[in-house]
Amino acid sequence: MNSKFVTCSFTLDRDIYNAYKSIVVKNGENVKGNLIRYMQNVIQYETPNADTIEAIQEVQLLKADPNKKTYNSFSEILKELEDE
Repeated sequence: MNSKFVTCSFTLDRDIYNAYKSIVVKNGENVKGNLIRYMQNVIQYETPNADTIEAIQEVQLLKADPNKKTYNSFSEILKELEDE
C-alpha cells in the first residue's frame, strides 16, 4: 500500500447519507469525489463554510474581470442605487 494515501472509514446515519447522495448525484457527482473536493476547498480557503467559499470565488472572478464596474466611494454606490 502506498503511504501517500489514507483510507477513511466512518459510520453515518443511513438517512443522512442517502439524502446527501441524492443531492450530490443530481449535480452529476459521486459521494467520494464530492467529499474530496469539499476537503480540498477547506484546505484552500481555510474555511469549511460553502457560502464563504462561493463568495471568495465570486470576488476572485470579479477581480479578474477587466470590464467590472468600480466605485470611488460608498456614497457613489448609493447614488447609483437611488438612480435605478
